[in-house]
Amino acid sequence: MEATLAKKRRKPKEQIPDYLIYEVSKGKPIYYKGYKDVLNKTKTFEEIRLDSTLQAWLKFRISLILGNFLLANGYEATAGEQGFTLSKTDKRGADFAIFKADRIVIDEHYSKIPPIVTIEIDVSADLENTSILDYVSEKVTDYHNFGVQKVIWVFTKNNKVMVAEPGKPWLTLDWAMDVEVVEGLVINLADIVAKKKS
Repeated sequence: MEATLAKKRRKPKEQIPDYLIYEVSKGKPIYYKGYKDVLNKTKTFEEIRLDSTLQAWLKFRISLILGNFLLANGYEATAGEQGFTLSKTDKRGADFAIFKADRIVIDEHYSKIPPIVTIEIDVSADLENTSILDYVSEKVTDYHNFGVQKVIWVFTKNNKVMVAEPGKPWLTLDWAMDVEVVEGLVINLADIVAKKKS
């Protein structure tokens, strides 16, 4: 009897709105970093989705570098959190995605076609129940299983770039090292940032 009363007195688990879901992996939601602030009404959804100046500036500069080369060499690219449907339950998002021009479908849905390269800048997911290493590793593995040939991950806090290709050692590079995006196209984060500071 007492156990039954205690059960009735428990508060129902708070329902987290779908718009706070950043990705879905193995059928489980991954929420945006800061989603609890939105639930507590200390921040708006727009605030937790905003980039720092460095993140936004890098995205723009990388877009400029990629754009002309890719279009002139048989590629297409997307930017701005491209969504991917990996399976019936799983969804991921990337800051940049590079496709062969004949393999991209432009429509109003998440892509079901894997790009050849994805580029990420930092982590937008809440990591309360996992480490950044585990999150990044799982997401990269999901991309590789999806068919992505190269994942480039830029970390602005410690000025590192990770390059992960299936069947090869994953590399962690300093910003001053060249990173080949696709054949014939190299970016160097230190050079990009130095141009702004000079």
